Amino acid sequence: MATSANVSSIDALVKEYLTYRGFLPTLRAFEADLKNDKDKAFNVSKLIDQLFQYVTAFDIVGLRAFWAHLELRFFSRLDHAFAPSVRKLDVSLQRYYVVNACQNGRGDKVTEFFERYSSDLQLQADWRDWFVLPFLKNPEQHPGFETFFTKQWLETFTLSLHNFMSTVFQNMPVPTLLRLDAERLRVRALEEELSS
Repeated sequence: MATSANVSSIDALVKEYLTYRGFLPTLRAFEADLKNDKDKAFNVSKLIDQLFQYVTAFDIVGLRAFWAHLELRFFSRLDHAFAPSVRKLDVSLQRYYVVNACQNGRGDKVTEFFERYSSDLQLQADWRDWFVLPFLKNPEQHPGFETFFTKQWLETFTLSLHNFMSTVFQNMPVPTLLRLDAERLRVRALEEELSS
């Protein structure tokens, strides 16, 4: 399994190697790529924070683009048995966006969401009842929506998303360089255990 710490230590080794070899343009390009790392060094908490930043900033275009990146980069490589889970998490993320906009009095963002995505959403049974939401005075009190406005729903969704993404990263094939580093750390731990 590649942890964020493992990835960061390997990144440092790659930078050291590029410097040693004098590949300074490559080093600068690598450092620029690291600054723009959409995968957040496989740190699940940072990835979820990024998703939720788009939600709280009412940036539906950024949110959909980032989710599309995660789908292309990671979720599309999963066994097809995981497709329903990915879809359910995607629907929940979009619902969180809509609920957050409602809770913050941003009816304009709710309307924008439905105008922008209505052609796709109206084909999905999951969304059929949601088209009335922009016209409800107190959607948090409507029996069909009240659950989505609770803290418990958000916590459950966040935990599900975190667990799913953690599982995805734990089961990704690890590059040789990261496997070598993990083996080095394992050998060091065994040596320390033997010496104590």
